[in-house]
Amino acid sequence: MRSVRSAWRGLAAAVAVVPAWLVADGLLPRGLPAGIVVLGVVFGSLYALNAIGLVLVYRANRVINFAQAEFGSVAAVLAIVFVVHWHWNFFAAVAAGLAMAAVLGAVVDATIMRRFRNAPRLIVAVATIALAQVLAGASMIIPMLFSGPATGRFAVPVEARFTAFPVIFNANHGLAIVLVPLVMAGIAAFLRYTDYGAGIRAAADNADRAGLLGIPVPALSTMVWATAAVLSALAVLLRIPIVGFTSFAGVSGGGSSLLLFTLAAAVLARMESLPRAALAAVALGVFQETVVWNWSNTTIVDGMLILVILGALLTQRDLFSRVAETGITSWRAFREVRPTPAELRHLPEVRVGFGGLKALLLVAALGLPFVASPSETGAAAIVLVYAIVAVSLFVLTGWAGHISLGQFALVGFGGATTAVLYGRHDWDVLLATLAGMAVAGVIAVVLGLPALRVRGPFLAVTTLAFAVTSHTFFLQHRYVPWFIERRIERPSLLGRIPLETERSMYFLALAGLLLVLAAVKGLRSSRTGRAIVAVRDNELAAQAVALDATRLKLTAFAVSGAIAGFAGAIYVVNQKGLHGDAFAPETSLLLFSMVVIGGLGSLPGAVMGAIYIRGAEFFLYGGWELVAGGVGVLLLLLLLPEGLGGLVYDLRDRYLRVVARRRGIVVASLAGERVESAKPIPSGLAVAGEPGALDAAEAEALLTASTRGAATASGGPVPTDPGGRP
Repeated sequence: MRSVRSAWRGLAAAVAVVPAWLVADGLLPRGLPAGIVVLGVVFGSLYALNAIGLVLVYRANRVINFAQAEFGSVAAVLAIVFVVHWHWNFFAAVAAGLAMAAVLGAVVDATIMRRFRNAPRLIVAVATIALAQVLAGASMIIPMLFSGPATGRFAVPVEARFTAFPVIFNANHGLAIVLVPLVMAGIAAFLRYTDYGAGIRAAADNADRAGLLGIPVPALSTMVWATAAVLSALAVLLRIPIVGFTSFAGVSGGGSSLLLFTLAAAVLARMESLPRAALAAVALGVFQETVVWNWSNTTIVDGMLILVILGALLTQRDLFSRVAETGITSWRAFREVRPTPAELRHLPEVRVGFGGLKALLLVAALGLPFVASPSETGAAAIVLVYAIVAVSLFVLTGWAGHISLGQFALVGFGGATTAVLYGRHDWDVLLATLAGMAVAGVIAVVLGLPALRVRGPFLAVTTLAFAVTSHTFFLQHRYVPWFIERRIERPSLLGRIPLETERSMYFLALAGLLLVLAAVKGLRSSRTGRAIVAVRDNELAAQAVALDATRLKLTAFAVSGAIAGFAGAIYVVNQKGLHGDAFAPETSLLLFSMVVIGGLGSLPGAVMGAIYIRGAEFFLYGGWELVAGGVGVLLLLLLLPEGLGGLVYDLRDRYLRVVARRRGIVVASLAGERVESAKPIPSGLAVAGEPGALDAAEAEALLTASTRGAATASGGPVPTDPGGRP
């Protein structure tokens, strides 16, 4: 019955396409000729391959695979090397590339993803982001390993030509038109009519139950990852001959732009239906070619995609909330580091030791410009700006538990607002900075609206779309010249402090970082900061004690955006203007890596992550900086989940244990053994008496609501006291 309904729906959709085509052909400035529609179907079918792979992985693992578009780039680069350097036959090279993609997907699942099998899905999503960086870097490094010019031609070695106005199609288009439907039909038949397909569908519905029934869930997961990698590779290998191979610099899985199309199609398919994902991808391909034909501008497509994704997430709330919760016990990523125990905080060796270390670091930071060259000082100032942005991500991801892949675009909006108000409208630079912070904060709140309705890593989809759109349109002078001021002069603060030299800009960035660190630390110790963390850990329990979850979520977005806007103001002053090319989506991915490497539970760790990533960019090149960032994230997730900041605090705790033993003081929090409570304690609760702790009444209310919510969700009785009261 379900298949009959699906068939009727597909037939109804196909019938509706014809009148829609006729209407568009009559209304659009240049019409909608058949050749444009066919070309859109060709490119849309390639998007569909990636969308199907994304949905397959999501259904099998309940995680959005942000590396889906990059699997194909590695296989494509290798296949092209076989043709243009080693002069292999085209079809043999493609077959070899697909085989290596399958091996790559299987190896990634067996060696990386399987280690996160029982981890919160937020951590797994972060791992796929890191994996995307590693694969992107590898696709840039591989061509560098081969010397000599590329002399071959990567195209279908068959001559064929047919015309559908206004497009002249060739054998490259024909191969995609024939092969893609066959692959889709093969996948559908495999999933529906084979034992392996039935096992994959069963594991997707309930992996634990499937395992109890004897289904080899890990092996099937490896099969799914291998299939997704092959689909990604096939999409790229079919696309390159169509658009033409000129250099390895243009060979890529499409990066963030292709991933955006893939995510949009998958979201429209509710992350569950392969046919819907394919149809949505084809429709997006036709839409893209229609816009290019009529307006010669692909940025309109990017802008529409973010609206499509926002609309899909907001209008399909219930479904996305259910699939986000399936099989997931927690979205929390990392344990926050605990403050210095109150029993030891005022001891001389603790107070003097830690105070001396902070003073030493401050002296080193203040003295750096006096021993470094002007260019090195300027580079250090940029590192400090990135550290401020990392702090903004720490608030959003570490406190509120949301992934943002468009944070540097917020930096761009804050910087653009500051530059245009100061440079064009003669505002005082401090007032212009406040305006930039306000604009970035408001935009962050708008981007966070889906987080009010949909839990899980879906916000990353929206912010990625925002990053791509900002880079291609909103932060480009040719499209919004009234908003972009490309050249400004460095001001004098308060009319007395000139910022002309690199040294003065360094001190401005350092002062800004210290100010942001102090403000964020104070906010975390406040009731608002504690409540934000409590909502992240147990939203139902927080609402039960009258915490306004909506307001707190939006507060986290606003604070994070305002800090990013503040960083943008310093950035444009340092760069003497705003240049749109500096705000590529890949930069936001690197920023997210900073926070993960530093540790989402540690504020100083965010700064350490910025130093690591920017240092890798200064000393590495040609893709190696991407590999360094991605590998660093994966290793830390596997070996040191709390990041570099967690490592520093572990060393601190070891020192505190030595002090406690010498003083004969018993400190429970340093005993090295974690006492498990019979009641689930929301991690937003701190130890009583420490900074950031809720008071006794708040703690008891949260504990009671949390226990009651857990019992209700499990169908068990509500706990009662000896008097029988709940």
